[in-house]
Parts: sequence; structure tokens; C-alpha cells
Amino acid sequence: MGACYGARTAVASGRNQPLHGDARDRRICDPMTAPKYHLTSYGCQMNKLDSELVESKLRQRGYQAAESEAAASVVLINTCSVRQHAEDRVWSKLGKLRIRKRTEPQLVVGVLGCMAQEHKRYLLSRMPHVDLVVGPSAFGDIDDTVEQARQKNAQLAAEREPARTKHEVHGAGVVSVDQGVSGDTIVRDVKVRPHRSQAFVSVMRGCNMPCTYCIVPTTRGDEVSRPIADLVAECERLCGDGVTEITLLGQTVNAYGRDLTGQDATLARLLRALHAIPSLRRLAFITSHPNFLNQELIDALAELPKVARYLHLPAQSGSNAVLKAMRRGYTTERYLARIEQLRAKAPDIELHSDFIVGYPGETAADFDQTVAFLQRVGFAQSYVFKYSPRPGTLAADLPDDVPEPEKERRNAVLLAAQEELTAGFNRAMVGKVVEVLIEGDSKVDGRFSGRTAHHRLVHFECSDRDRIGTYAPVLVTEALAHSCLGTLQRDDAAQAGRQDPAEAHA
Repeated sequence: MGACYGARTAVASGRNQPLHGDARDRRICDPMTAPKYHLTSYGCQMNKLDSELVESKLRQRGYQAAESEAAASVVLINTCSVRQHAEDRVWSKLGKLRIRKRTEPQLVVGVLGCMAQEHKRYLLSRMPHVDLVVGPSAFGDIDDTVEQARQKNAQLAAEREPARTKHEVHGAGVVSVDQGVSGDTIVRDVKVRPHRSQAFVSVMRGCNMPCTYCIVPTTRGDEVSRPIADLVAECERLCGDGVTEITLLGQTVNAYGRDLTGQDATLARLLRALHAIPSLRRLAFITSHPNFLNQELIDALAELPKVARYLHLPAQSGSNAVLKAMRRGYTTERYLARIEQLRAKAPDIELHSDFIVGYPGETAADFDQTVAFLQRVGFAQSYVFKYSPRPGTLAADLPDDVPEPEKERRNAVLLAAQEELTAGFNRAMVGKVVEVLIEGDSKVDGRFSGRTAHHRLVHFECSDRDRIGTYAPVLVTEALAHSCLGTLQRDDAAQAGRQDPAEAHA
């Protein structure tokens, strides 16, 4: 997926209340006694959406958001296995929760997501204080699983003496890695989202691509697409609650529909169906694979004005030798040919990419080709990562033969080349009026930040918090390394200087 790696925390509220009858159909109705949960999400946009679905299910059950992790009786961590750094943060948090559980034996600790799938055996053998181990394919009945663990812990706490050391701490041991109901069956609570005007929607899960460095097919399974009618219905509900910008998610999102036999479903057709929702103003999708950028999709990008004017199309390398070793399934020449097709029909579309440096066997010459490729394409933005072996991938069996200092050097060189390109795109915006979706506070007091249809970040002075979640014209006055500064305009005064999307790539 795209490279949005960080932690997002969601909170909810309550205490134990025994259930009577069938727990599956029983909702906890008393807000004074409802259990409180706290959820932290690491990793990509798909993880963040999965966390929203988990929250939806818990809230539908009657659980409430805690004000902090310390106030929660259920602590859940939705994990990522794509980068080692994200895993390290999870292990650290679990260590702290083990200490807390010595004095709070009824505390429910759950590991969700990709690490639960990949490290199930280790979690079960070395983390006895973990109560839940739930993989991405089993989120659909997460409320039942959490409630089962909560009741087991209450019983264990009543029967056992308090733990004297961290080695005596034990949990309920509820495991649901490969078993359970898909999260796509959850009828999401449309109000569970971090931004009032923006929402993620999963159009498919899993991945069938054979990339040697990626753990996603192992942790998320094969491609499974959702029917167009279901997606339209979900997006209509979101838009009915105030959403105006929707980002469609999939590990290989432009391969959408390949498994929907006889339904004539493609990403282009889905975009056209969603484009017809009257209150929807922006529609984006991530992450795409170069092999599935076909003419039908290019035509949709060119013809649908609500579709965002950027395409995240990870190249990963500019060396054919490295691409072959990665099993990406294309050459640089084929990638460039697809880009020429795109720019012939939709010249205003800007390109974003991902790159991995220091892949096993990558020579200095291979890396130089990657730098030249990045500059030739002229990416508006790229995420650059140093290769690190991921257990369970084919590449993990290869010698990690690029020394760490050389990986650091290549990472810095490629980032510098991208930053030069990005700065050029930002400088070209100075003097133009662009439409910005105001997302919230900037890091500087008194400023808001928002993004253009090209996903460019713009900061400007504004103190009216009612403007958050709305669209506004902003005159770009200064280009920074990764963003722009601007001045908020009156709608009626902005028309003369408003940027024509067809000029954006000039």
C-alpha cells in the first residue's frame, strides 16, 4: 500500500456487565456500565480503515470510547508487518501492557491485523498476557471475540491470586487468526471516521501478485473484491453523513473485479458508478500496479472530473534487473509506455511512486538507473524505503548483501532527487488559486492545512473552525520543500485566478 506509516489512536468507554442468553445477539445497552475500549492502529490506510470497522462493530455492541488507554478495560492494537519499525513499536507496547496486567487481570489485550497473522505462534508462546490474536480475515465478529475474552478474564481474575511477577501474567488465550467472519460483512457506522468530510472505503482485500519482498499476500490472503452495488450503497451512506471525498483502497486496487466472475466489474466502471453520487466531490484510489493501468482506466481518469488528479503507481525500481528479481512483472520500458498513454489522455494527472533501495543484488549501476528513471518520469511525490528482509517472503532467503551505510546513502540520494522534483511542482503553483479541502490545524498556530485535487499540501491562515471539512480557494504565495503557503480567498474573488486542472502538469 501507499506509505502512510504511523500510529492512529481511537478511543471509546465502560465496565463489565454480564450478558445473558446468546452473546452474539446481545447488545450492552447501559452506557454507565458499558466496557471502554482503546484502539491504536499502525501502518497503512487499509489498517486505519480496518480499525474504523472494528470500532463500528464494538460500538454497535454497546462498547464506548475511553478517554485514554489507561482508562480502557479493552486495549486493542491493529498491527502492520510491512516495516520492521512498526513491529518494534508493537512489541514495546505489549511489554508495557504486560506490566499493567499484573495489577489489572481483567484487562483485555488484543493484537489484531497482519502481525497477528504472521506471528501467531510467537504471540501464543511468548506473550501469555495477550488475550486476542485476530487476523485481518476475522474482523467481522470481533465483538463476539472481545466479549468472550472479557468474560474469560473476569472468571480468571476471580479464581486466581494476583500475579506477583510478569512471568505469572496470563490472558484468556482467545485465538481467531484464520477463523471468523470477514470485516467486509460489517455494516460500518459511518460516523466512525477521523475526518467529517473524508472516508476510506475498501473495494477489495488481499493480493495475488508475486512480489518477492512483500508479506501482504501471506497476511491478507488472495484477492477478494466487493460487488459494485455494495460499494455504491456504502459510499451513498457516507456521503449522506457529510463525506465529500472518498478514497478507495486495495492492495492492488486497479486489479479490482478480476475475481467477480460474470459481474463485469472493473475499477473504471466502479469509478463511473460512484462519480454519479451528487454530493461526492472528490474520488481517489490507492494503491495501483503498473500492469493494470489499462486504456479503460485511463479513459475514466480523463473523463471523470471528480477523480483526483494524481495516480499512485509504485515503480519500486528503475532497474530492469532489480524489477525482474522482485518479480514485479514489467520493465521500465513498459512502465514508461503506460505513462505515455496516460499523459496523452489525461496530461493533468501527476504521478506518485514508491521505491525500495538496497534490494538484494542491487548494484551501484542499478541504483543509478533508478535515480535516472525517477527524474525521467518526473514524479510529483515518492516514498523511499531501505530494503529490510521480511520473514515469510521469498526475498528473505536471499543474501542481504547491500551494506547498511550504502542503503542509507542510496536512500538519501533518491530522496534528494525526489525533493528537487517536488519543489519544482510546488514552485509552479505560486501565483495560482487552487481549491483546497481544509483538513484541520497546521503545525503552526493560526494556520489550517488542506490538500488540492493533486494531493498537494497547502497551509494558510484561518481561525474559523467551521471551515474544517469544507472546500476553499487559496492563492499560493510561497513554495516550500514539501508543501506550499497560501492566502485564503473569497469564493467570488477567486474565479479569475483559479487554476485550470489541464494546466497543472505544465
